[in-house]
Amino acid sequence: MNKAVIGLQWGDEGKGKIVDYLSDDFDLVVRYQGGNNAGHTVIVDDTTYKLNLIPSGVIRGKICYLGQGVVLDPYHFYNEYNQITKKIDNPMVYLSSNIPLILEYHKQLDKINELILKNEKKIGTTSKGIGPAYQDKVGRKSIKLYDLKSKYVIEEKLHTIKKFYDPILESFDESKINIEKTVQELLNFYDLVKELIVDNSFIKKKFINKKILFEGAQGALLDLDHGSYPFVTSSNTVSSNIVIGSAIQVDYKTVGIFKAYATRVGNGPFPSELFDDVGDYIAKKGVEIGTVTKRKRRCGWLDLVSLKYSCEINRVDELCMTKADVLNNLSEIKVCKSYNLKKYEDVNFSESYSLDAVSLDDEDFELFPSWGEVKDLSKFENLPYNLKKFISYIEEYLSIPIKIISLGPERNQTIIR
Repeated sequence: MNKAVIGLQWGDEGKGKIVDYLSDDFDLVVRYQGGNNAGHTVIVDDTTYKLNLIPSGVIRGKICYLGQGVVLDPYHFYNEYNQITKKIDNPMVYLSSNIPLILEYHKQLDKINELILKNEKKIGTTSKGIGPAYQDKVGRKSIKLYDLKSKYVIEEKLHTIKKFYDPILESFDESKINIEKTVQELLNFYDLVKELIVDNSFIKKKFINKKILFEGAQGALLDLDHGSYPFVTSSNTVSSNIVIGSAIQVDYKTVGIFKAYATRVGNGPFPSELFDDVGDYIAKKGVEIGTVTKRKRRCGWLDLVSLKYSCEINRVDELCMTKADVLNNLSEIKVCKSYNLKKYEDVNFSESYSLDAVSLDDEDFELFPSWGEVKDLSKFENLPYNLKKFISYIEEYLSIPIKIISLGPERNQTIIR
């Protein structure tokens, strides 16, 4: 059965490790949205792999595919691909010819957007040009991979784009679009990767009746339509975007991934956020620093209210819990089970103002005693009693089984039930 691995929080749930772990049983691993604002760190033996675009299934030697729902920074992709070739022999990576490109002016526009909002509530983007690239896609101004076959097409598109964006760039003291330089860079990039570019029909024909694993980027609470707008990413991270972002129409089971606590990078509402020594401890113990941004992640207790919402909008079939080991030595562990709604009758997860109004009291948390160090990872039955009690509570609250438990960054620190 095909599977989709979806983050259920604000990203950084450990999808890379789990995709790497699961991909051994699949023929193709597909990325269907986002750009190099996502980051996966996978540790296998003594080797650390840091990936932003290429699915982590590449580490297992699996064929990987980036669908047209992705936006691609040519410079970043080539560097990442080049680094992977130094660690893995003949990595098999395909790019949809329909992928829109992120170019230098998109990064400049991202910088301008954040500058305009500096005295207001900044979104806290990665400033990698992701948002403006998606804006161009919707505005029908994208340069796509298939355009790179023709110098004339690139030049024609850039002349139109230059008329549109140069006045904005100039008004913020940013350099104007250099058509000649951009064209040459794109033609050079095309020469380097043209053997990787395929159209969607190629993937469909090659992998008909094969097992496919879909890898989500970011998390469901950052979804453009279903997350806490406007503090969201620029693409649809939920599982229903798989068909649109990959053009692969198959049935699949959804594996929802969440941490045993919660983190968030950038601005936006975070009801269970911790501002004390416990939050600092979790951040340090969990090495909660963004793979892409290098910013310290905000940390808080696991929020089951938002997690239930994520499970519903993604139609989650089974769950994977990661980083329970980070909480091992805390004297007590809390889980948010309800919201104290003083201003609204209900909370709207796609409305940041609604979430901002959430306040949490003691009765909104369930307390669990420490489970101490986890020494035996051979099977679920050998886990500490208090950890199994913690897991059972989450399963009962969500009415979904937790099938995978990750208790460390290494591939072998994983329990399958």
